Amino acid sequence: MMSEQRALPNLIERSLATRRSVTESASVRKPGHLAHATLRRGQSEMIEDAWTALSDGGALLAAAPTGIGKTAAALSAALDVQRSSSRKLTIFFLTGRQAQHRIVVETVRRINERRDEHVPKVSLVDMIGQQGMCINEISGEFPAVFSKLCASLRSTRKCIPFVRDSPGLQLRVLQDPLHVSELVEMSRRHVEDGRACPTCPWKVARSVAGRADIVLCDYNHLFHERVREVSLEAMGVSLDDIILIVDEAHNLPDRIRRGMQRTLTTTLVRDARLEVQEHREQTQQEQARQRTDLDAEQALVGDLHRLEAALERMYRDLSAWYRVHDVTLTRGEKKEIEVTAVEMLQVIEGALSEEVSGGGLQLPAVVRLLLTVEVELDHDDTEEKDTAATRLAELLGLVHRFRDDAALALVFGRVGDTPRVTTHLLDPGVVSGPVFSEVHGSVLMSGTLYPPEMYSDLLALPDDRALLANQYPSPFLADRRPVAIASQVTTLYGRRGEQNTKAIREHLLALLQETPGHVAVFLPSYNLLEDIIGDGFWPGRRLLLEERGWTKRRVDGLLRELHLARSTGERVLLGGAFGAKLAEGIDYEANLLDAVVCVGLPVAPPSVESDARKRYYGTRFGGNAYRYAVQQPALNSVLQGMGRPIRKIGDRAFVLLLEDRLLTPNYARLLPKGLEVLRCTSPDVTRRHVRRFFKRHPEGDHSSE
Repeated sequence: MMSEQRALPNLIERSLATRRSVTESASVRKPGHLAHATLRRGQSEMIEDAWTALSDGGALLAAAPTGIGKTAAALSAALDVQRSSSRKLTIFFLTGRQAQHRIVVETVRRINERRDEHVPKVSLVDMIGQQGMCINEISGEFPAVFSKLCASLRSTRKCIPFVRDSPGLQLRVLQDPLHVSELVEMSRRHVEDGRACPTCPWKVARSVAGRADIVLCDYNHLFHERVREVSLEAMGVSLDDIILIVDEAHNLPDRIRRGMQRTLTTTLVRDARLEVQEHREQTQQEQARQRTDLDAEQALVGDLHRLEAALERMYRDLSAWYRVHDVTLTRGEKKEIEVTAVEMLQVIEGALSEEVSGGGLQLPAVVRLLLTVEVELDHDDTEEKDTAATRLAELLGLVHRFRDDAALALVFGRVGDTPRVTTHLLDPGVVSGPVFSEVHGSVLMSGTLYPPEMYSDLLALPDDRALLANQYPSPFLADRRPVAIASQVTTLYGRRGEQNTKAIREHLLALLQETPGHVAVFLPSYNLLEDIIGDGFWPGRRLLLEERGWTKRRVDGLLRELHLARSTGERVLLGGAFGAKLAEGIDYEANLLDAVVCVGLPVAPPSVESDARKRYYGTRFGGNAYRYAVQQPALNSVLQGMGRPIRKIGDRAFVLLLEDRLLTPNYARLLPKGLEVLRCTSPDVTRRHVRRFFKRHPEGDHSSE
């Protein structure tokens, strides 16, 4: 059922009330577990807010700009609450960025170095995916192949590193915080009782996680339902004994949505049927070898026979249904249309019930049977990690669960010649809400968690718990990171053209001519990046443009290129797309960028999914619907890009926004509080602002710390 619009608590008033109580008791409570001797501006305030929220079993939504020290602040408060509790609590620090793993580990090491002698060390377990931690020779396989090989080797106890027990290594992990790469190397070279004893680092990490103070891992460990159940059980940790810290929390709604996206094609149904057939034949062969004729085994083979026939009928009926909708697309000259879960399930359940015996199969039973199917994956399949049977089971289970719930939209369309239905979760709160309701307390933080109350709504934070939200002041002086907005330029579709492109290029060229070092420019799409930047002329600059599908290795190589270019005096113009690798999640350390230019607003193009989301948000969030669905996500992507060049106190950079919609009340009111902007009415004005800035601050801080 779709919940009614929540009556939001007055977060600002509650935050101010808390601020008064904290100020009055500041002399009583002294923060512990600090990573630095001196707290930064806004950091002590965030520590107290987090401690207050966690002590009450509530949540803090922290819009904490880069440089405030939010990682250290969240850990200080969480450790204070954890160490003072009579229960065994475990801190889960969730991040989607591998670069953040090292920052967290180094922060905990500093906390341990500064602790009093009588205070126990903080223990930490750092985890990434199985393949990223694997020391077996299969680690280089494609993900789909690795997943099945790993499961098979573990179940048959043929993976020697996994079978081994290494108590000495487990104790070492808990003794001092290790980055995951250090744990992997230590596991590879581990010696137990004087003998070489390579041990599975993933198994070691999971086995000691329940005894550690902090578990550092990906969002999926708590916000992917299947992964959560398996992970927490293996770790021996209960959800209600977790203090949760979510880093880069602005990404969490989209991560949850993507995790629930599934695609149904007739090819998937066909492949699942073939896998069921293969699994049935293997089961029968195994029965013949063992000469077993148990009723249960025979019943399983019978059920698999029935499932094969049902999937054959499903393939037939779904193909016919797809042809009907394909005609609808053609007649309406549309690329996609919305279909309902009820309509699609009528086709599927009709096929399942159409048995000669008259008994039929129920959908939940079909899902359970599909999940039992075990077959070898094709080694040439580099795309999918799971079998077709597993993917079909997850999709059918998802659609069955949301059959009468508007929180899930189904879209029929084509990719090439292949018709398909894609599921889109419109409300991430149906996944995150139960998690936040059950954990002991939580801190959600990001430099672009604007406005905090929007994320309280989207993630369905519980109404019956303490809820604090605050936007913390930036520790950077505005003089070292001025923000300018140009008028009469935009990426709004109806205003695009030669004159608009020429104006954008002239503003950018004016900035480039006055900027001594590297400049990054971000645009809403790769097409616009190529049209406006790739086809432009940028004298004195080497142009480096991001491409779709860049790997972490390629990005790391790019950062090395930028460092090398700066050392030789070469200036680079770096181009990327909002929301992609270069605009989010990368630390351009050592003031590697002297300026950043954000062109346009990455408003998602019209689609059936976006229309469904706006409609759903209208019911769910009332007057905030358009802001939540369209405006704020686009603006927050721009804010992420703006934050790339400023990573520490000594950094300086000029920020130029080439989008005049940001000067209108509809968008200006959505910008962070206290953001002072310069207005550039022409390229000459832009040039003067940039020239004056670099005259005042000719040199950046090129240190990494």
